Amino acid sequence: MERLVHVTSNALRMQAENQRLIAAGLANQNTVGFKRDYGNIASAYFDGEDQSARVYSTRSEAAVDLEPGKTISSDNPLDVSIDGAGFFAARKDNGDNVITRRGDFKVGQDRLLRNGENVILQGDAGPITVPPNESVQVSRDGQVLVRLPGQEPNAPPTVVGRLLLVNPPAANVRKGEDGLMRTRDGAVPQADANVVVNNKSLETSNINSIDQMVEMLSSSRTFEISVKLLATTKELDDQTARLMRSDR
Repeated sequence: MERLVHVTSNALRMQAENQRLIAAGLANQNTVGFKRDYGNIASAYFDGEDQSARVYSTRSEAAVDLEPGKTISSDNPLDVSIDGAGFFAARKDNGDNVITRRGDFKVGQDRLLRNGENVILQGDAGPITVPPNESVQVSRDGQVLVRLPGQEPNAPPTVVGRLLLVNPPAANVRKGEDGLMRTRDGAVPQADANVVVNNKSLETSNINSIDQMVEMLSSSRTFEISVKLLATTKELDDQTARLMRSDR
């Protein structure tokens, strides 16, 4: 009986974690560049020398679904999407290195180029500082171009930096507790010249709300079955106790 309680309690914990991941995905379905989390309840181990001991469900390490979202057009010249695979290299204010697909760029009060997650976009030579300008845009190869005040109309725009575009292997990408993606080794990936961007466009999240709702319903049913199993276990335990008392 004890084995059944432990195994069922573990299953409840796993299903509750599933529901948390699904709910987080649904909450971010309209977040630019958001990537779905998933973790498979795939393996099991035996607490004992033989398989008659307790068998627990275990979860493989949580992973990130890097399938690109849809690309939508924008009128903002600082809205950028990555064409195909790849990431923008970025940095948090505390110095942590991160990677992101979120291309809703803006110029912060410190004149540094940031995105909607408020991380600092990195260039080939470090953070990109955008001076006061009449216009700004991002070229396909990631150059940040500005037209400075008073610049001759026919003069070419000034390059203030080039986005550090990277493409680490999917197996080396993880998502932290802060919701930001990083490389597992914590290193800044090397620039990849094959990664290009589209100007005046944004990548939506890769959340499919219908699929997520189906998963939520399935997970909820499994959770309810486990709860009923625990209730049945309690009833059996109570009946066994009564039988033992009646035999005395």
